[in-house]
Amino acid sequence: MRTTTPIALFLSSAQLVRMGQDSFPTKVASACLADYRGKRILLTVAHATGDQGDWALQVRFAPQQNRTLLRWLGAMNFFAIGNLGSSELKRVDLSFVEIDPSVTAYRQEIDPTKNTIKCETPITVHALTLCEKPDPNDTFGFCGMVLPAQEEHFGQRYFSGEIRTYPELSFLRTEGNYHVFKLPFDHPGHEHFEGCSGAPIINSAGIPVALVCSGCDKHDEIWGISLAAYKVPIDLALDHAAE
Repeated sequence: MRTTTPIALFLSSAQLVRMGQDSFPTKVASACLADYRGKRILLTVAHATGDQGDWALQVRFAPQQNRTLLRWLGAMNFFAIGNLGSSELKRVDLSFVEIDPSVTAYRQEIDPTKNTIKCETPITVHALTLCEKPDPNDTFGFCGMVLPAQEEHFGQRYFSGEIRTYPELSFLRTEGNYHVFKLPFDHPGHEHFEGCSGAPIINSAGIPVALVCSGCDKHDEIWGISLAAYKVPIDLALDHAAE
């Protein structure tokens, strides 16, 4: 069975942060950077960015300025599903925004003792068709920040977390517009994956098929919203923006 390489997983998702009034992170999420129809878009989930907070893409740490450079996302696009003859709308757990194609985010290894960058690699910008679907004979994985926390040290406040990869997921089934995957280990609890929401679930070729949105700890499952299911509304939103 094919497997996703560790480096492909590590570079597959971008980091999002919501900034508070004191310019300090208050929440984290993940995102998929993609080139689609000649545009660069950022895809994530609505249950994270739907609060319409000051969300930004984490670009890189700049040692000279002793701060993390951010790219503000601005107004996101959201979707809802309804039926003819009914005024009731159901929110879709997907959001996206078009970004400047020159924007590049990085994974970095930082030497905290010297406040220098030991190495850095650009995060993958995926080439999408929004037609990709999971193959039951393939394996899948995702990457995101886990266990985000705020800490106080010597009168200074710090935001911390750990970037982890989760390979060897198997595809179980599709329920509505969600793909369901099996973890290769016991589900550690929803709080553990808090910062992974919006991370692309990629196949062994490194192609995203869904975004992490929820899970089932009882059955060790990860649920991802299907990208293919929302090709048409994304196309319509991009066409409308171009008018």
